Order: sequence, then C-alpha cells, then structure tokens
Amino acid sequence: MKLTKTYKYIIFDFDGTLNDTSPGIYATFTAVLNSFGADASRTDLSRHIGPPLEDSYTELLGADRCAAAVALHKQIFAQTHAAENSRLYDGITDVLAALQAHGYVLSIASSKYEPHAIESLRYHKLTDYFQFVYGQTDKRGFKRDVLAQLIGDHGWNKDECLLIGDTVHDALGAEYCNIDFVAVTYGFGKEDELKKFHPISTVSSPKQILELLI
Repeated sequence: MKLTKTYKYIIFDFDGTLNDTSPGIYATFTAVLNSFGADASRTDLSRHIGPPLEDSYTELLGADRCAAAVALHKQIFAQTHAAENSRLYDGITDVLAALQAHGYVLSIASSKYEPHAIESLRYHKLTDYFQFVYGQTDKRGFKRDVLAQLIGDHGWNKDECLLIGDTVHDALGAEYCNIDFVAVTYGFGKEDELKKFHPISTVSSPKQILELLI
C-alpha cells in the first residue's frame, strides 16, 4: 500500500516500535514488585509497556506506594543497564537511514522516561537519526501530552505529521492530537485493539514502514 497523503514529520514510538525492550523492562518491573512483596508472576507486564510509570504502579501497588515504586524503577533500570537488555527489530536501522535520506524529519515521542529513551538510543547508535527525542518527564507522561508538546514546541502542521506506534496509547495520543497514525503489529499491542482506532495503515514488519513511506 502507498499513502496518498504527503508527510514531512515522522514521529516514532520507542518501545515495541523501534526496539524490543521487554527483557529489560520486565526485569525492572519484577525487581520493583518483588521489593514491595508483590508477586510479579501474576501480572501481565506487557500491559505496562506504554502507559506512564505512575499509572502502572498506581494500578499494581496502589497510590500510596506509587512514588516510591517509580523512583525505585528508575534506579534499578539505570543500575542494571536495562537499556542494554534489548534488541532492535530487524531492519529498523535501514528503515531510519532511508527515511532520513529521503528528507523526512524523524523524532521520538515516547512515554518512556526521557533519560532512559536517550540512553537506549545511544546504546543502539540511533541518536543521529532523530532531530528530537521527547519522553516522559515530571511535566508530561501520557503519550498525548508528549506528542502535543513535541508538535507544539516546533509549530508543526498537524496534516504533515504521522505517528508510528504499537499500542492503544499511541492510537489515543494520535487521536487526541488530531494526527494520522500507522499501527505496528509486531510490537506489544494487540492488532484487534489497534484496528478499532482506524489507523491509516497497519504494518507487520519494519520493512513495511519503508514500503509505505517511500
């Protein structure tokens, strides 16, 4: 499928779109939950790749323990070098290089804690492909807030923006910001849930992103 609309700004989600970060994230969540006496084996951790950490730990441990859990999560993630416990999806580097060469402006909008996203990009040598990297900070957490600030800070025309992501959080963010969305089905989201948001296209491999845009 080829798109009939022309885009300039291609915004990528991170976890589950560029990078399979699940081993490091699952290990971090498990360590935090265990430290609070919770049984991580009873939790579907895949549901917690995408939403802000505050939402996840409020659900998992309660509001009264959320702040301490988030702080511990960030500490463990950094101390265990969890960013290195991940892998790029096959062909992602080639896709980014081709899109950049084609003249697209590439950016990251992620609910991942921004320093962790930057660390992961550096580890996988992807930094030079992206002009802007926006992640979770103390002032923004939900994908919609991250997206809105990225687009607003640079005054981008929303008709020229395209978000590529793998979860309903990405779909909701694109809907909130009124930009087009391509659903990735090789990540952590469920294809049937993503299709409810009527993405302009779905892709089952990184190669198909390239086929769609070039």
